[in-house]
Amino acid sequence: MVHRNFILKTLVACTLAAGAMTGANANIITPSPYVPLISAGALPDSPAGRVDPNVAGSPYSGVVSINIRYDGLSYICSGALVGKRSVVSAGHCVDTDGNGALVDINKPGSDVRVVFNSNGTYNAVMTATKVSMNENYQGFGNCPVGVPGFCVNDDISVITLGEDAPASAKIYKVAVNPLLSGTRTYLAGYGTTGDGVNGYTQGPAFNIKRTGGNYVDLFDSDDEQNFTGGPSEVWYADFDGGGRDTFCDFAGVCSPVLANNVETGIGGGDSGGPSFIYQYGELMLVANNTFGNSFLYDDGQFGTYFGGIVLGSYADYLQRATGGDITFVPEPGSFALFGLGALALLGARRRNKQ
Repeated sequence: MVHRNFILKTLVACTLAAGAMTGANANIITPSPYVPLISAGALPDSPAGRVDPNVAGSPYSGVVSINIRYDGLSYICSGALVGKRSVVSAGHCVDTDGNGALVDINKPGSDVRVVFNSNGTYNAVMTATKVSMNENYQGFGNCPVGVPGFCVNDDISVITLGEDAPASAKIYKVAVNPLLSGTRTYLAGYGTTGDGVNGYTQGPAFNIKRTGGNYVDLFDSDDEQNFTGGPSEVWYADFDGGGRDTFCDFAGVCSPVLANNVETGIGGGDSGGPSFIYQYGELMLVANNTFGNSFLYDDGQFGTYFGGIVLGSYADYLQRATGGDITFVPEPGSFALFGLGALALLGARRRNKQ
């Protein structure tokens, strides 16, 4: 199990020595510019080559887009169906002030809608009747009292639908084994996209789902224990390509690099989207995707890194929040995850939401 504290001290120290960053605390990840995508590799790969057909037979048919609306604003996030009426996403997607204020879906003009897609069109748009946020989530980057730094833990939400999801949408089981670095993962989302050379070039869309893959590299443990104990709650991975392998180059954590048309990064609108492993012949959910960091390279380019929340560490919360409308798989013994993190604002007014 590779944890970030020692590794990222090394990474930051190396970067400082190279003159690429100033003013960072070596004990934490710099909070800027964290953003809560799936990107293509270099040519001839392209964002169009990553689009999932959104047919019923797709293994990603249960990956949904989510529309969060309040105060005249409209946002997009991603999520995964884990029960007939339960969708797992990110906590910051349903946080209205960046400090853990849960969106009030009973307030006029406020709602959360889950969008199911089929054959590139909208199959169903369902309004949530309940929205939950993990009780320890206090806002994006906010740490528990007495814990210094920039914390991205606990960033999970559960969205409850008022009716059953379409029968064509796959319901994913959640694998809860301890996670190890170096395991191959699969991810999907509706967010901002681009390629590893040019960075982000295209905005998100509620009916365009993209897929990719990566390997997990690092982990964070429990922020409520000041990262000194407890299970791994946060994972990290880097977007390798173009001769860049950030965690390998700067910290000696060298996971495999996937093919140019598979390796991916993440971006705005992918927040809450799933990271999967293949287990027992099917995709199983192991994590959500909630953040990215580009202090070394420009947004969306090769060398950026990102991560999200290890769902197995929050099984108790997921069980409660779904009312038991979820299936956990306890074995085999090891795997890892990768993801996409972020969300993007839609409509007349635009701003980043983290």
